[in-house]
Order: sequence, then C-alpha cells, then structure tokens
Amino acid sequence: MVWNVYFEIAALMISVVLMLSDLWKKHLPFRSWNYFAWLLSLQIICCIFDIISCGMAIRPARYSIRIHYLINIIYYISYIMEIWSFAIFTIAMTGKSKSIRRTTWFVIALPYLVSFISVLITPFTHMFFYIDSEGVYHRGWAYYYTWLTFLAFYILLPLAYAWFYKVHMAPYRMMYTIGFWALSLTGMLLQGFIFTDVLLEGIFNTAAILIIYLNIQNPSQFTDADTGLYNQWALGEVIDEKLEYGDPIDISVIGIENFPVLESIYGRRKLMRVLHSIADEITEQVKGVNLFYMHRGRFALLFNKNTNHKQIEHAIRRRFEMPWGEEDGKVTFKIHITHLDEDVPKMSIREIFDSLEEGLRNAEMKDNEVTEIISAQRIEEIRDGIKVEHAVSKAIRERRIRVAFQPIYSTKKERIISVEALARLVDDELGIIEPDVFIPIAEKNGTIGFIGSQVFEQVCSFIRERDMEDLGVRFIEVNLSPIQCKSGELVSDLFNLMDRYEIDPRQINFEITESAMTDGKILNEMMNKIIQRGSTFSLDDYGTGYSNLVELLDLPFKIVKIDKSLVWSYFNGTSDVLPDIIKTFSIRGYEIVAEGVETHNMAEKLRDMGCDYLQGFYFSKALPADQLVSYVYNNRRLRIMEEMRL
Repeated sequence: MVWNVYFEIAALMISVVLMLSDLWKKHLPFRSWNYFAWLLSLQIICCIFDIISCGMAIRPARYSIRIHYLINIIYYISYIMEIWSFAIFTIAMTGKSKSIRRTTWFVIALPYLVSFISVLITPFTHMFFYIDSEGVYHRGWAYYYTWLTFLAFYILLPLAYAWFYKVHMAPYRMMYTIGFWALSLTGMLLQGFIFTDVLLEGIFNTAAILIIYLNIQNPSQFTDADTGLYNQWALGEVIDEKLEYGDPIDISVIGIENFPVLESIYGRRKLMRVLHSIADEITEQVKGVNLFYMHRGRFALLFNKNTNHKQIEHAIRRRFEMPWGEEDGKVTFKIHITHLDEDVPKMSIREIFDSLEEGLRNAEMKDNEVTEIISAQRIEEIRDGIKVEHAVSKAIRERRIRVAFQPIYSTKKERIISVEALARLVDDELGIIEPDVFIPIAEKNGTIGFIGSQVFEQVCSFIRERDMEDLGVRFIEVNLSPIQCKSGELVSDLFNLMDRYEIDPRQINFEITESAMTDGKILNEMMNKIIQRGSTFSLDDYGTGYSNLVELLDLPFKIVKIDKSLVWSYFNGTSDVLPDIIKTFSIRGYEIVAEGVETHNMAEKLRDMGCDYLQGFYFSKALPADQLVSYVYNNRRLRIMEEMRL
C-alpha cells in the first residue's frame, strides 16, 4: 500500500521550525514547559519514522523484515509516548498534578505501559501490526480495539481532569486545551476511517502543538517589553508552581530608589534603555538566578538551589555604585534590597508579594546597605492580615457587618443624648475582629465603602423602628471614611437610603477624620450638600492628623471630637495641651466631645474644662441595638430616682 506523505512532510518541517524557535527563546522553570519540549521532540520523531516507514512500503522487498519491524515499532512507541505526553501536559497545566497519589499515577500509566509492551512484542503476537514475507505492512488483529481504548482513555482522562480543576486554569487555557485535543482526535479519525491512505495525524497533531505554542507556551505574554526580562506575571506563575510542588523559594527584590522621579528627569525611553542594559548585564554575569522585572524599577531574583544569595547581592550592590548607560548619558542609581529566605514557610503568592513589598519599603526607610531580611513572624502577620481581608470580603458579601452603638453623655443635660454607630465583625473562623484591625484593611483594599453603606443602612433601620424622641437620643453619629468622601456618588447614596427609610436627616451627624481633608474644596461642597438636607458634621479623632487649623475652620463642622490619645496623654501627665485645645474650639462656637473617658475623675475634670459631651467606657462600651435601648432606659430611670431622693 502506498501512502500520501506530503502532509506528514509539512508537519515535520513545521515541527522543526517550532523546535528551533523554542530552543532559541528563554525558558521559564515550569514543568509544563519541559513537557512541551519533550512533546515537540516526540512529534518530530513520529513524523520522521512515519515518513521512513511509508517510503519503505513503496519497495518493501528491498528491506529486511527486521528493519520493517524496527522502524514501525519506533514510530508506534514514539506516537504512544506523544499521546501520553499530551495527557501529562494537560494535567500539568492545571497546577494540581502534585495532588495525584502514587497509586492513581499507576492507574493513569497502566494503559500506556500495556500499549508500550504490546508494541514491543507485536512481532510475535501481531497485535498492532505484522509484516508478511514480502515485507508488506498489515494492521494486526487487536489494532482497533487496543488503539481506540488507549486513545479514549488518554483523551477523556486529561480533559476530565482539566474540567474538574478548571477554576485553577485561566479560561483561555481551558479553551485551547479542548482545542488541541479536538484537533488531534480529528486527525486520528480522518486517517483511521476516511482517508486511510493519507497521513493526516501528523499535520493535525502539529496544528495542535502550534496552538499550544502560540497561545499557552508563548513566552511573549510573560515578557516585559522594555527590559526583555520575564515580568511579574511570569514570576507569579513560577512561584505558584513551586508552592504547589513544595519546591524551595529563595527570592530577593532590588528596588531603585525614587524611580518615578528619575522617569520624570531622564524620560521613560532613556530610562528603559538603561534598565534593558542592567537586565542584560545581570543576566550575563550572575549565574544560578532567574531574573524578573516586576515594575517601577524593581527586579526580582529567584535563586536556584544551593546558590549563595549574599554573594550575588553584594556583587550587585558594588556594580550599582558605578553609573549605567552610554557615555553621553550615564545614570547612577541608589538601590535597596530585601530578601525572603527559602527556610521561611510560605503558603501563597499574595503573602510573598506583600512581604517583599513591605520589606523593600522598610529597606528604603532604613536607608543603608544592609539587605532587609523578611522574618517568619512577619510572614505570619501578613498571612493573618490576608485572612482578615478574606473575612471582611465574606462579611460584606453575606451582609454580616453588624452595628454597635456607644452612648455619648451630655455634661449640660447630664444624660445620654446621642450615640455613635460602630462597625463590628465576627467571623466563623477568626472570631471577633476588632475595628482597629479590619477597618485599615478595608480602607486599603477599597471595600470600606461597602462597610459604610451597610452600617448606614442599619442605622436608618434603627431610627425608623424606634421612637428616638422617647429614647432621648437627638442624633446618631455615623463615620464616613476618607475613601467614601472621595466618591462622587456618596451624597446620592446617603440621600437614597434616608429617603427609603423615611428618616429625618437631622437625626444623623456624620463624622469625618482629618485624613479626609486632602482636598478641602471637594469636601466642603460635599458637606454643604448634606447640611442643606439637615444633617450635621463632626471632626472625628482630632489630634491624630496633621491638618492646619485654618483649613479646619474653613469647613462646616459643628462638633469637634478630641481623640482619646490627647485625653489620655493629659491625664497621665505627658502633655498639657488639652485645656488649650478645648478652649480654642469652644470660643469659636464648636461643641466639644472628649473620647476615651474611663474614670469618674476624668469625666469631672473634662466637664470643668468645657467639654460638652463625653464618650468612653466610663459610661458604656459599644452595645448592640437592643442592649443600647435597655441601657438608655435604665440610665434614665436611675437618674429620675436620684432626683426623687434629692
């Protein structure tokens, strides 16, 4: 039988070009990249021996039967190994091959081993094929059964595995995985059942490999265009695989000081040329390291096993003492280095990147030539912060942010006349999470607006469901974060909630900290819009920021709340400015709230200084809504009983 080999020759030529291109480009230390190189090699071997065997079939009598068997056995073994490599490559792309137990691997490999052995013994059994006395090739008695079982197993298994772990694969990878298996299967079916005299499997397999190369293994998506190095995405992929397989991670980050300023001075184009030369020199001179360009003048060095990072860091420091660039435009950089040792336990990419970012900031603040070492304790703290962040996101998603109300005492009326609404978070795993912990995290990741919205809605619900006049509560104080104050939709969102719950805006007093005053004009406009509806504003936590007093006086605050740190520093004798601060604001018509009141003596002295309101544990901690109502009524009853005794 004579086969048409033109498609197979084309497949061989394309595969060789892909191999040369793959060898020329840099490789990331991915297991899947190693599998791909092996897969491409097997495809070339398959094409070569398929073409040779077909050429021998034209004049079979010229060659001995042993040669016929040898060439065909090599072809079938390489083809079996290629399909096996396809399957392993697919499993490796999920990043979850580490989770497969040894017994499961044995089951996965069993059809491959059976087929491999069957091909080797086929000269005696004629299972796959046989060569007659004239040297003519014939398919064996078990060819279709064995081949279809083998192919079905190694096509369905990796696809099922990829589908099961699809959440761990990028959507485009899943799509291309299905695509290259569909192409490969199409080639098998066409050659096996329709065009039996045309070699189509090779060209279809090559097309499938081309899909992998261009869309999955393509190094350009992992490469930084300016420096030619692999980028932060590539670094994340490498670290993710190392974490999955339990491989050691020994990494340093080099940061160029004041990089944005240098960009504005020298221009981005020139600076990027210099960075490219830095990348080339470090790559050429430093061995045992994978170099990545992260962003904003930061390089990551991922050290191979048994590489001395201290020597490399020292050499890089010495090199950066000299200028970089061409003679007509040399640039000198000051660098800082942080290092995360392989012995420090690591659990996620996020904690690694966060710790490196923080380590570099610390190195810049210390401003010395000592590498900032990231400790296991700091990694644990960052890990705890990530857990809190997840808990916050979960609570927001499930609307589990709760509100507690802390009473505020009027020194003139001698009773509770307002309360402050405070966010509270209880997580199923972490338990009670203090506001001092989760509020800064929510402000950092931008979820504080969602927390503020849920808190304000619960405040509106509280006001609608209770008789505020009977409680004797004039208004409820609600905190607005600096992030919320920058939102152009804040005013409409607040008004919509007040309208929905049909509450009087005069029953709301909003609190804003000094840190929200970065743009006084925008803040002033926002405050005046809300004041026009009847609500008022307090300056919260005065004394913790660095605002100019003139700027404060320009904003329409009604109340100034003095932070507990100022109150405590006065009563423990470390500062005596508190009376002057109270006097300064009082003579300008502001009402004064002192926070952090914990004793009767503090309450008496603060009242004598001129504070209008007092807030702190001396009166009450923050209480859930029902407990607050009971507290207010009990407080009123006790006061009436005291008046009756008098």
